[in-house]
Formats: sequence, structure tokens, C-alpha cells
Amino acid sequence: MENVRPDWIWPGTEPLPSPWLRDLFSQDKYRQGGRLFWQAMSRLSCPVVEDIEPDPQGRLCLTFVWRGGDQSHPWLIGGPSAEHLPLWQIKGSDIWFRTVWVPRDLALAYRFAQIPPSQTKRQDAFRAAVGQSLRPDPMNPDTLSGAWQGHQEAFSTIDLSRERGAHPARQPLLNDLGQSHHFAFHSRLLNAPRDIYIQAPPQALARSDPQRLLFLLDGERCEQVLQLPGKLALAQLSGEIPATSVVYVGAGHGASRVQELGCNPAFARALTWELLPRVEQVLGRSFAPAQTQIAGASLGGLAALHTALLFPERFQQVIALSGSFWWPGFAELMAATDLRHLRARFSVGCYESGGLFGRPDMVAASQRVAKHLQRKGAEVAVSIRSGGHDPALWRQSLLLDLMSLS
Repeated sequence: MENVRPDWIWPGTEPLPSPWLRDLFSQDKYRQGGRLFWQAMSRLSCPVVEDIEPDPQGRLCLTFVWRGGDQSHPWLIGGPSAEHLPLWQIKGSDIWFRTVWVPRDLALAYRFAQIPPSQTKRQDAFRAAVGQSLRPDPMNPDTLSGAWQGHQEAFSTIDLSRERGAHPARQPLLNDLGQSHHFAFHSRLLNAPRDIYIQAPPQALARSDPQRLLFLLDGERCEQVLQLPGKLALAQLSGEIPATSVVYVGAGHGASRVQELGCNPAFARALTWELLPRVEQVLGRSFAPAQTQIAGASLGGLAALHTALLFPERFQQVIALSGSFWWPGFAELMAATDLRHLRARFSVGCYESGGLFGRPDMVAASQRVAKHLQRKGAEVAVSIRSGGHDPALWRQSLLLDLMSLS
């Protein structure tokens, strides 16, 4: 597998790639790691960012660190690469590290996992090992975390476009998040219940006209992990996006989620014929198709576009974040639709161009689908942003794409 060094040891004959780490390790008291080294590390913001001149591409140097013994074998999961990255051990120490060059506007969510070399050869064994040991970076205080699919998800985050140490989810305290509505929705078409959370516009904008209606698929994740309610309310109050009622649509669990979001016409019908009228009833107003938006990430992005293609008379704005447009059979579904009224925004991370175990090239897929929709008359823009397939980039990209559609 690419990027794996023999025995996971950084050879003493090669200089350490990070000037900061090289300088620290040159001091005898830090050479083997241990208490003094990790005390020094606790006073730093991790991962450590260095601006090393000259870099022809204007990138920054990012160094991740992990404390562990010879058998730790930590991996950077979701790191700034098309692949997951193993860390390297400095020989004779408890220091494992990985140094990478990254864009200056990187937004990334990542975690660590300890994976023995014997479990890196096959995809099923690798995934099992990741699932058993996945955890956020103990050296990085910035996290996104919340409930998703019946368990807690926690990611360490990096956003190089903001000041280090300013937590991405800590918005200014808002007293005006807008009126909220929670209800259990039972779809006859899907024969399944769904939790629905509606966030109306902030009270200061409640009488604004026109207003937009935004459906967010995988609603629990958008609300809890991406922590969007405060971010979207603040964007409305600041004028970045118009007054918007946001519908967080709960997802099915496990296999049912895949079945529903994987180009399932019944799911699209349930949203359009059953849930949309119920939402308008709860909010006490109707929304024009040109003001009705649907958005999702990964499989949710696929389902969002699929719904807009099947019902262009109801959903005329769509946002797909890292959309799974490689899904089998999806291309055939775009064949005969008149898309002159569709406005679409696709965002995808620069590290989503394939990689480990033959993962699909989501950059190429987004560009291919966009060109097809444009030939059908749709207004489509694709943004390739500095990040990967993760909630940190989705959180940033959703707001940018909503602003683009304003």
C-alpha cells in the first residue's frame, strides 16, 4: 500500500520533514519523547502549522502527532489526502508523526485509528480495524460531535481560513434561533417513521417575503454533528442568505438509509407528496418552487439531486455536497428531464479524487454530472474546495453554496 514505510520507522538517516519537529527533536531532553516532550506539545495547537518558505504552491506544512509505543501503528483517518495515512515512528521514541503539505484554506475533519499492519491489506479487515479504534485527536481541542445513526460521532477539525483555537461550532450566542417544530412523520409510501425538525427563520425575519424553504437530508447529522441551526440562523441575521425555513429530514438507519437515498423514487415521492405539504401546513404558508431547496451530503447529495430531477416542478434549487454520483443506474435517470428551471451547486473536496481500495473519483463524477445537466438547460456550478469527504468541509460548503444561490 502506498505511503507505508518498512517497519513504520522514520529512518534516522533522513531529516525530519517538519522544521519545528526537527528543532525540538535535536534537543537531548526531547529525543526519546517522554514526559518533557509531551508537556511541550500540550502548550501547542495541534496539528502544528508551519509556513515554510519558499513553497512554489503557497501551501502550509501540517504535522500531526501521536503518543504511543512500538505496537501503536496509528493512522490518520480522513487526513489531507485521497488516502488514509499511516503515521511514522521516530526510532527509539514514543513519538509518531505525519507531516503533509496542505492548501492555506483547508477545512478538514479527521480522526485517528490504530491498525496493525496485518489488517491493512484487505478492505474488509481495514474497515473493521478502523471501526474498532476510531477516535478524535487528543491533542486537538477543536471538534464536531453529536448523535448520528444511534451513536455518538466525534471528529477533530482544522479550518485554516479562521484563527486557530476559534472553535468552528461556537457561534456567537443567539437569542433568536427562530421558532422550532418537532414531530414524528410516518410515510405511507416508505412505511416508516421519520423524525422531523423544522427551524423557522429568526423572529426578526419572520415576516420577510419571499422566504425560502430548505430540506436537509440526513437531518440528524446536519443538526447534531454539523451543528447547523446556529450557523444558518446567524447567516440569515447577517444577510448572507435570505430568510429560510430549514427542514431537517431524519434518515433511516443502516441498510434502510442506503436503500432510501440510493436513487429510490419512493423516497423522492414521500418528500414531495407527503412531507412537503405537511411542512407547509405546519409553517402556515406555501413556497414557490423557485424558492424551494433540497440539499444533502454524500448519499444525501445523490438523493437531493435525484428528487429534484424527478420533481422539477417542486424543487428548483439543489445542493449536493460530495454527491455520490457514481451510484449504479444514476446516469440513466437524467435522460429525459427538462431542466431549464433547475439551479444546482455541487461542492466536492480536492482529496476526493479516488484513492484507497479503489474509491470512486467524486471530483470527476461531479464534473461529469454537471456537464450533462448544463446540456439540459440547468444552471450548475461545481466548486472543488480544499478538504475531503467529511463534515467540516460540508459545513463550510453548504453556507457558501446557499450564498451562491441567493
